[in-house]
Amino acid sequence: MRQKVGSMNSKTDGASGSGTMLSLGIIFVAMAGFGLTQTVAANYLSQARLDSITESAALSADDALRGLVTGYPCEIAREIAIENMVILDECRIVGFEAFVQMRVQGIGIVLNARARAGPSS
Repeated sequence: MRQKVGSMNSKTDGASGSGTMLSLGIIFVAMAGFGLTQTVAANYLSQARLDSITESAALSADDALRGLVTGYPCEIAREIAIENMVILDECRIVGFEAFVQMRVQGIGIVLNARARAGPSS
């Protein structure tokens, strides 16, 4: 009879379990990369949302300034900020233009946005 040389069931080599550790390492790196990209994507989404809210508040303030809607321009901008859970930092009316600046606490950072609405220059 022949003897098997180097059987697959042999536990004599030092590579026992290395495939498991390699696969766990790859899974860990993939999960960490996914978490990082999701954090960055969430901040980009929050910034785009804040930009949209700020532009909407500036346009609404300008509409109030021109008399298209009733109310005070900066009060309308403040109401829009409160409805969308952002902080109105500044609202200025200069001539026939409305300047609005808002901020929101993102995931670990503070996001800022500015908008101007008024007649074209």
